[in-house]
Amino acid sequence: RDTASVMSASTFTFSAALVGGARVQSKVEKRTITGARAALRVENRVAIRFTRMGRKKEPFYRIIAIDSRARRDGLPIQQLGWYDPIRKQSSLDAPAIKDWIAKGAQPSETVGALLKKALIIS
Repeated sequence: RDTASVMSASTFTFSAALVGGARVQSKVEKRTITGARAALRVENRVAIRFTRMGRKKEPFYRIIAIDSRARRDGLPIQQLGWYDPIRKQSSLDAPAIKDWIAKGAQPSETVGALLKKALIIS
């Protein structure tokens, strides 16, 4: 369904008195803008991304499969591993991650780099 967005045209005139008695007039015009706007369509997809755990200034992340529209710390579909950026350690469930990617799940940029480093994806 197409919805059109239209902005109305109008003219504004401003008049201001300056120090010294001189007056200045300024004219500003708004033009009409008409355009068709496609309806936003959000596709359902599964994302593989981090959810933050740990405490203040001591991050710890779980790697989860989650609906891409859900918030960062939302309820995951499945937990796939964890990553500790302070100790640079991780534990990944490689068969489950490969299974989700085969089903069409999209890893985030950061998780994708971690999976490449662990040689789970190429």
